Order: sequence, then structure tokens, then C-alpha cells
Amino acid sequence: MTHPLAVITGATSGIGAAYANRLAADGYHLLLTGRREAELIAVCQRLRDRYPIEVEYRKVDLAEADQREALIQEVTLLPRLDALINNAGYADDGRFGDVNWSRHQALLDVHVLSTLQLTHAALPNLLRTRGLVINLASVASWLPTPHSALYGPTKAFVRAFTETLALSYRREGLRALAVCPGFTVTDFHARMGLDPASFYRRRGLTRAWSADAVVARSFKDLTRGRVLSIQGWNYRLIVAVLRHLPVRWLHAGLARSDRAR
Repeated sequence: MTHPLAVITGATSGIGAAYANRLAADGYHLLLTGRREAELIAVCQRLRDRYPIEVEYRKVDLAEADQREALIQEVTLLPRLDALINNAGYADDGRFGDVNWSRHQALLDVHVLSTLQLTHAALPNLLRTRGLVINLASVASWLPTPHSALYGPTKAFVRAFTETLALSYRREGLRALAVCPGFTVTDFHARMGLDPASFYRRRGLTRAWSADAVVARSFKDLTRGRVLSIQGWNYRLIVAVLRHLPVRWLHAGLARSDRAR
């Protein structure tokens, strides 16, 4: 039997690495991408040692046009593709005018342009295999993020695009899911200069969940035919409140907050 193939961006650690582990366990061959080559090599070797699958990697910075285009061309020419996980992403702190445009452009290229172009390149294959595309959005996609100017807006785009994709191609067998994590224990916040030991909470409304829990929930939601996946009772509650809260109340609350990340 032919093994299915998955492409995962941002697979060096965190949620991307958790998806690589889950799909490897399910028998997928993998093509992993990321910016940190040493970490990618370690992920690949760990998966090869544990599972009877083929794992390749590409060192790719999706903010660099030539590297992004090379990956898009490779995805376009794949003879088969069963899953695309657009996981690569990061946050860049700062109010909109305080951040130079090159940094804004880089984040747009990673969150928006890469998600669109890779999905467009993969779509013919995914329709043939009745495959799946998972795009990483965020609970922040329902929030203005004034101190991380483009994070919330770009994640809102990813969520809305995924919902559109799911409804456009559902009858043709494509499964599209927007994964919207809240705080998740990864190196995401450490790379922003925050101390994980003090930043993550173990209980309460801002409790952080593991990357494996986020991935497991997303596959449960796929089997239920859902388009949005939110791990944790706390974040499902927060999103439910955000979707029904009068906008003026939300804006008033955020205006009094020192930070909105």
C-alpha cells in the first residue's frame, strides 16, 4: 500500500513537530520545513528511528521570496500529496507605526502569502486524494492585538480563508481545518524573550495546553467534520464570549490593558 505524504511548515518544534509525530505514527511519509536546520535534522532523525517512514526536510525561510518560491514549485510538482499543514508562524511585538515595514512584510509573507500560495499549489493533489489542509490560526484571530500589530489580523485572515476553503471544496472531499490555539507550551514565547516558567499558567482561563493536546483535538474535530478547532475548555469559553460580547465592551477592555498579545 502506498504511504500517504504530508508537507508540514514550521516543523522544527512545538505544534509543527507535534503534527509531524502524529502523522508519522499514522503512517505518513513527511516533507518538513523550517528555518533552523539543526532542529529539523534532529526531528527527522527521531521520526526515522521510531517509525517505518521516509522523512525529508527543506531549510526554508518563508519570508524569503526565492526560498518560498522553491518550496511552492516543489509542492506543485509532487506526484502525490495527502496533507498540508501550514504551521509556520511567529509574533512580532510593537505598535504598527513603531515597526519598520520590512518586519511587517516578513510576517505577512509567512502568515498570509505562504499559506495562500502553498495551499493553491497543493490543492489539485489534495482534491485527487481527498486530503486535508490544516492552517494554524489562533484564539487571537478574534481579538485586536494592538501591541503585536499584525498578529491578530493575519491570524484572522488565516481563519477566514480556511473557513472559505472548507465550504468551497467540502463536496469534493477536501477537509480543511483552522486550528486556533490559545497559549500552548512551545518555544514560541521564549523566542519573544519571555520566561516560559513564569509565563505559562497551569490552571484558570489562561491555562496553557501542550502541543500534543492541540494536535489531538484537531484530529478529533476533523473526524467530526468541523472547520474550527480550539483546544481547551478555557479557550472555547473565551471564544464563545468574544463572539457574543458587544464590540464596544471588548474595545473598552482592551484599551485598559497594558498588553494584548
